[in-house]
Amino acid sequence: MDMMNVEVGKLPDGSIVLAANPEFPDLIKRVEYYRDQRLFMLIYDDIEHEGELMHYEMQDDVDKVVRTAAGLTLVACKPKALAPYGYKVPLVQVGI
Repeated sequence: MDMMNVEVGKLPDGSIVLAANPEFPDLIKRVEYYRDQRLFMLIYDDIEHEGELMHYEMQDDVDKVVRTAAGLTLVACKPKALAPYGYKVPLVQVGI
């Protein structure tokens, strides 16, 4: 997989959006947020595809937003596509 560029944003309803380029290698079943490490783990729908730990530690202000998020929407871009695609997935908070 190519290096993934990731952006995190807060939506008006209190949920967050996680945008990535390039597209994810498979559909994502859920996203886990490890509070102690401030890292996201993408859990893919295909059980044979291992989860992917995103090695981008969230800064303090972003960590606060993620901890209080009401939900999560993923947005990704397909190569050579004119528009991104997105879908909602559960956000599982792990840790204290």
